[in-house]
Amino acid sequence: MQGITAYDSEEEEEEQKTEPKPAPVGAQATAKGPAPKPKASAPPSSAASAKKAHVATAKLNHLRKEILAAKSATATVQVVRAAIDTSWDSRWAAQALYYVAKRSTARTRKEWAADKAVLRLAAKLQEEAAGYGVASRRDEDVDTLLLSLEGLRRMGMQEPEAQKDVLGRVFSLLDADSWRHPVKSLARLYWLGASVKLEGRKELPQELRRRYAELSGPDAALIIAAMQHEGGRDAALLQKVLARLKAEGVHAGCSATDLVEMSEGLKALGVDDEGALRPLGQEALRRRGELTPDESHRIHTAFQAMKLPLPQVWAKVGSVTKRGSAQIVTTQAFVPQEGHQKKRRGNNEIERTSPPRVVRDYKMCSY
Repeated sequence: MQGITAYDSEEEEEEQKTEPKPAPVGAQATAKGPAPKPKASAPPSSAASAKKAHVATAKLNHLRKEILAAKSATATVQVVRAAIDTSWDSRWAAQALYYVAKRSTARTRKEWAADKAVLRLAAKLQEEAAGYGVASRRDEDVDTLLLSLEGLRRMGMQEPEAQKDVLGRVFSLLDADSWRHPVKSLARLYWLGASVKLEGRKELPQELRRRYAELSGPDAALIIAAMQHEGGRDAALLQKVLARLKAEGVHAGCSATDLVEMSEGLKALGVDDEGALRPLGQEALRRRGELTPDESHRIHTAFQAMKLPLPQVWAKVGSVTKRGSAQIVTTQAFVPQEGHQKKRRGNNEIERTSPPRVVRDYKMCSY
C-alpha cells in the first residue's frame, strides 16, 4: 500500500512539472501587445425585430377586440383607463373615443366628456391630429385620423373650425391618392367637411356617387346628416343614397340613434320615397326596444311628417299585382295571427284526465 501511494504521488508531481504555468496578465500584455477591445454588441436581428412588431400588433388587435366586445360606454372607458399609459396607439384610441360617443345618450355623452380618462384620450388625439403631415404617413393613418376627428366632433370636444386645417390636408392627400380609400372614410370626410365650407372640393361627391353600392347604413346616415348643411347639398348623391337604402339588410350596422337621425334628416330633405322609407321604418319597429321615449317620439313625428305613419310601414295584407316590361309580378303579404303558432311537441298534446269528482251529498251517495 505504501508503494502504491508513493507511485501515485510521483506521477502527480510529474504532471505538475509538465503543465505550463499560466503567465501573469502583465506578461501576456507585453508579449502579445495591448489587450483587444471588447466587441460592440451586434444589432438585433431581423427575427427579433419582427417578433417585437408581432407582439405590438397582437396587443393592438387584442385592445380592438375588447373595445368592439364592450357593450356600453362604461366598459369602453375601462379599457381606455387600463391601456392609455402602457399601450398607447392612436388606432385603438380613435376607435375607443368613437364608441364612447356612439354608446352614449345625449345626457351621458356630456358626462363622459368631463371624465379624466376621456379628457386625456381626447387631448392625445388632438395633439396627433394637429401634427399630422404629408411627409411620413401610412394609408391607415388617414382612416384613423378621420375616425378620431369624428369621435371628437360627436363628443363635443372639438369645434368644426378647429378641424378645418387638418381636413384641408386630408382632402389634398386623398386627392393625390386618387381616393383609393374605404368608402367609409370618404363618407366620414364628407360629413366632417360639410360644416366647415371647404371650397373647391367637388371630387368627393363624384367619388361617393360612383361607389354608392359600397355604402353601409352608418355611411348613409353620415351623408344624410352632411346634406343638412348648405355645403353638403347634392341632389344626385341623395338619389344614390336613397337607392342604396332600398337594399336588403343595409340597416344592420346602424344604432338606434342612427335610425332616428336618419329619419329626421330625410324629413328635413323633403324625401317621400316609400321604397327607401319603408325598410327604415321596419328596422326601427324591430328595434323599438332600444329606443328611448324621446327617440321613439322623434321618429314617429318624422314619419308622420313624411306622410307615412310608422305603424303603416309594413305592406298591406293581401296580394298586389304589378305588370313589368315582359312579365306580371304578384306579391303576397301575410300578417301573423293569434293561434297560428307552432305547438310544442310533447305531453302538452295529450289531454289529461279530469280528477275524480267529490260528492258532497252524503245521503245520495249511500245508494
